[in-house]
Formats: sequence, C-alpha cells, structure tokens
Amino acid sequence: MLRKINAFSLGTVLLITIIIISIVVPTIMPEPSAEKFRYNFNQRSLDIPPFSPSADNWFGTDRNGKDLFYAIVDGAKYTVFFALVITLARMLLSFIGGLVFKRLFKNNWVSGLLQGFHYVPQSLIVLLVLSPLLFYELRTQSVLNFTETLVIQLVVLVAVGIFPLAKIIAEIADSLTQNDYVTCAKHMGSSSLQITKRHVLPHLWPRLFVLAGRQFSQVLTLMLHLAIYHLFIGGVKITSGQEHDQFNNYSTVSNEWTGLISMYHRELMLDPFIVMIPVVAYTLLILCVNIMTKSLEKSFDKQTIY
Repeated sequence: MLRKINAFSLGTVLLITIIIISIVVPTIMPEPSAEKFRYNFNQRSLDIPPFSPSADNWFGTDRNGKDLFYAIVDGAKYTVFFALVITLARMLLSFIGGLVFKRLFKNNWVSGLLQGFHYVPQSLIVLLVLSPLLFYELRTQSVLNFTETLVIQLVVLVAVGIFPLAKIIAEIADSLTQNDYVTCAKHMGSSSLQITKRHVLPHLWPRLFVLAGRQFSQVLTLMLHLAIYHLFIGGVKITSGQEHDQFNNYSTVSNEWTGLISMYHRELMLDPFIVMIPVVAYTLLILCVNIMTKSLEKSFDKQTIY
C-alpha cells in the first residue's frame, strides 16, 4: 500500500537520510574551530565574522565564527529524532488510553475538562513546568546534564499531548462502533475485544498514520514556540553578552534547528543569511512532513471510497 505513495516514500527516505548524515558527519569530521578573524596578506585586509557563504564555509559563519553548515548538520538529528520520539510515544500511549478508557472519555465532566485544554496552548503549560528546572542564574551552572535535560523535556512534551490525542482516538473508535455491521456483530454475541480487533482496528490504523503525521508537525511547531522563550532541546547555555551583565545570550547546546532560529533572530536586520539558513531548513522539514501526511490522507480516502 505504502509503495504506491510516492510522496510518502520519498519523504521517509529523505528523513532517514537526514538522520544518517547528521549522525555520521559529526562522528567522522570534527567541528571546525571558530575563526575570530581572517587576514589577507596580499590585499592587506582584515575580515571579522560573520563570514558569508564560501568554499571554506558552505553556509557561512555566525558572528562568533561558528560554522553554520556543521551546526545545521549536527542539529538535524536532534530536531528530527526528538520530534519523532515524542510523536511515537504520544501515539502509543494515546492509542492504549483511548481504547482502554473509551467510556471514560465519553463522560461529560471528563470530555468538558479535556475540551478546555484545546484553548490552553501546550507551549504555555510546558513553559510553566520546565522553566524552573532548566533556567539558571548567569553566574551558576545548570544542575542538569544534557541527558537529564533531554529526558525531562521528553517526558513533559509527551505528557502534555497524551490526553487530547487519546480523546480524539476514543471518539474515532466510538464512531466506528456505530456502524451497522458492528451492531450486527454485537447482536450475534461478539465481545468488545473481538469487535475492536476485527471491526475497529482495521479502519482505525489508517487514521492513526494520518494523526501521527499531524502530531509530528505539531511537535515541531511546539519546539519552535518553546525556543522563542529560550527553552532549547537539550538545554540552554547562558552567557553574558556584555560587560557588567547588561543582557544575556542564550545558546542551544544541541544545535537543534529551532534553537538556532531563536539564537540568531537578532541577525535578521544585520546579516539575514545567518538566521535564514536554519529557518529554511526548518521550513523544508515541516513542508516535507505535511506533504507526507497529505499523501497518506489522500491514499486512505481513495481506499475508503473504492
């Protein structure tokens, strides 16, 4: 079935290729050292960063001389893999919860409470939970290491999306049980487990794939919202941007793309290419996921019709 979906297959291969390149390249190639200046002896000129894209730096460098190509490649695996893990965890837990506690989600109190969460941004909830754990004073260091930060962020971002998604899955499963053939199966003595296995799951699987694609895009968007408030995946490094600590610089530890966008947003009016490179990478990733999801949706709609 999926072999006929060219856009989905192409997108899957592209995402796998990005992850492999992001893992292999930083392993075999060390990060280029930051260049503070370049002196041309022939022309007797002195250049300071940021350096424009060239043969030495394909995507150029930032204001500190950091190579942007290496940062994009290194951060790709954290961006894609982290969003993918959150999506799969949400889908698995919501799938189990939506089917097991299907009757609970039909309760008016529970349904009304979960309906209220649709009007509360998930980014706000995550921000309130993670800010006390991840932010620290400029003169101190974070009490959490990289792995601990990733685990905590993973747990919170998964938890914040489970109940609304489980409610959606429960509603879809409940609508499938209203079909005439399911009613006939009930009258013939089929148990709830048999009905779920033979009549609900075959029609639910296609919808779950589409929901997973939408969740992937939603998680990527949520990561960008959090990055605006300097909550970067993998942690944040806070440094002084000026003497006497008049303002702080917030840097991403993992080079994930939403963190790079937040870091370099001030460069939009100075050297736009610095911020536009991670913006283009992030936009293409969202576009790829949306095309894959739309392709799946069209394919399953055709199967339902015919």
